[in-house]
Amino acid sequence: MKFASRLKEMGESATFRYSTLAKKNKVIDLTIGRTDFDTPSIIKEKTKKALDEGKVHYTPTKGIPELRELVAKKLEKENNIQDLDSENILVSTGAKQIIYEAVMSIIQEGDVVAVPNPSWVSYEPIVKLADGTVKWIPLKAENGFIPDEDFFSVLENSNPKLIFINSPNNPTGAVYPERIIRKIVDIAERKNAFILSDEIYEKILYEGGHFSAGSIYENTITVNGFSKEFSMTGWRLGYAASQNREIINKMNLIQSQTVSCAVSFVQHGAVAAFTEEARRDVEEMVKELRERRDYTMKRMKNSNAVLIKPSGAFYVFPLFGEIDDLKFADKLMKKGVGVIPGSPFGSCGRGCVRISYGAVDMGNLKKAMNIIEKIV
Repeated sequence: MKFASRLKEMGESATFRYSTLAKKNKVIDLTIGRTDFDTPSIIKEKTKKALDEGKVHYTPTKGIPELRELVAKKLEKENNIQDLDSENILVSTGAKQIIYEAVMSIIQEGDVVAVPNPSWVSYEPIVKLADGTVKWIPLKAENGFIPDEDFFSVLENSNPKLIFINSPNNPTGAVYPERIIRKIVDIAERKNAFILSDEIYEKILYEGGHFSAGSIYENTITVNGFSKEFSMTGWRLGYAASQNREIINKMNLIQSQTVSCAVSFVQHGAVAAFTEEARRDVEEMVKELRERRDYTMKRMKNSNAVLIKPSGAFYVFPLFGEIDDLKFADKLMKKGVGVIPGSPFGSCGRGCVRISYGAVDMGNLKKAMNIIEKIV
């Protein structure tokens, strides 16, 4: 049986593979890209009510107007992205689907997509599915994986049609300062390139502030969702926004022929995410995550790893030097701790591992760090 050639280089997501192994081996799981907090009760109640009211049918492909209007207002107020209305918003089945639709709408065979190295494991495969060419833009552990002059030099010479930004970042936890994002935007403007700004970890921020490229550049596709902020990974709900309505409409064409629309009652439930009650739940979650981050950093202090305190998300990404990170992750798994090796995130992730403290309580985090400390 012959299958499509586009799948030849397509492998299983490394994060899901190691997460599956961690569950199978019943180890302390520091692999998963989610928190162990429940979805805010007000969102669950709103969703149950939607089910009881029979809101179980197709919605407009872009999403229900009420939710899209709330997203537009949120982005205007909190992200300073102006000139948005509900038609500039697309709601879909998770941020990953949104990213897929954006790439498929922009990229043709041979088009260059600039991707920071390291980056989330799904960016490269999505670009390859669109027959695009990934140009890795290097980042350094000693800079906390914040772009430096070498990064900008490579980006400048890459002639990209699309540039990825992910801040706060997966896997590094890095938060890009405003001055860095402005420099990326400057290059995008001169190259007439789109920016895809993945802001899914926006509210999981410990120091500094969040700056959205979409606030200063209309050809930005701002990607966000409910998975991380509201602990709704299994609900599969994300959104895109752009002042450039044409790109949103092109993405919607793909959506109409693939997933049709996001789940109806989930959309209605997500309306409650914009309430003060839901916001308070998020603040409590971030407070606990900060404590876990600080504890992890304290325990990693004497490991001789290169590790600068991350300012966001719920990952640390220590560089242990010239080690085989795949073998190191396998060794940790055998000793009772699941982590993700760094090299699947890009060549600049070699020698690193991603440690997620999002879905493990403090007791198990202490046990895990004891094991890591002994092996290191």
